[in-house]
Amino acid sequence: MKNIMVILLVFAVLLFLVPHFWNTIFPVKGVAPISEYRGQETFHVFLTESGEIIEIGTVDYLIGCLFAQIPPGYHAEALKTQAVAAHTYALRLALNNRNFPSESVQGADFSNSSVTCQPFFTEEQARDYYGDEYALYLAKIREAAEYGAARVILYENEPIYAVYHSVSAGTTNTAQYIWGLDFPYLERVPSDWCREFINFESTNEISTSQVRSSLLAFDPEIIMPLDYAKWFSDYSADETGYVSAVSARNLTLSGGDLWRILNLRSAAFEIKFNGNNFVATTRGHGHGVGLSQFGADYMARRGHTYDSILNYYYTDIIISDVIINY
Repeated sequence: MKNIMVILLVFAVLLFLVPHFWNTIFPVKGVAPISEYRGQETFHVFLTESGEIIEIGTVDYLIGCLFAQIPPGYHAEALKTQAVAAHTYALRLALNNRNFPSESVQGADFSNSSVTCQPFFTEEQARDYYGDEYALYLAKIREAAEYGAARVILYENEPIYAVYHSVSAGTTNTAQYIWGLDFPYLERVPSDWCREFINFESTNEISTSQVRSSLLAFDPEIIMPLDYAKWFSDYSADETGYVSAVSARNLTLSGGDLWRILNLRSAAFEIKFNGNNFVATTRGHGHGVGLSQFGADYMARRGHTYDSILNYYYTDIIISDVIINY
């Protein structure tokens, strides 16, 4: 009887330990290992409008990010997806600034600039923007923010550049086209359902004077001939329309350059002269790299959870728990 009890005890211990031992050696793809990532309880954010630095708790910061970044009417799992991405990106920026301090954020972790950091609304800005709808969405946004504050996306044990955009152009874009850099977790993936976005393709006119001033601000040495039809040529683009390079007379610009210079709706574009103005035809919305917010909402409404969405749009990542109370 005693031997049987010992055997049962050993079996119970093994039943508990072996799965943990096995998962530590061979972690399941997309699932966090036993170790956790140490995050931050607060962030210091440089507000570009006022020039002040505010200290704000992680959850409150993510609430401001969600109100500024994604339609609050999106599915709850899509909001969680965005919250984890925004939290990860914030941790990445803060880590960068600790290692390489930048004068542009005035001693803060990062700024609220949508150009160099990521969009963020203060409570006052969010209330002004949404009006009466702010109170209607707040509980839903807070729940997603609390979820995101407890998680981070890792690659090789560091937070990733969890970049995101509104709507893809049928696939996601490559970071090489936008920033001239490649990251292994930002591989191009199909996102064909983004074509269902109501304003997937868009056209808008840009005056010749506006194009001229924008190009000269980028490079005062640029040569612009009298024939406007010759200003842009030799487009190099992939099958979904994301532009890798385009000739602007004596310059070869990346798709990301021209997207930024002309403030185009999407990095999947074509520009033609119609005899009076330039006409930009775009597909999708944003640079197209990383997470598609519309794609996340589409997947969420079809039963996908935040972790499966993140593992789809970011390659070979780990979603880890975060320790923030230490």
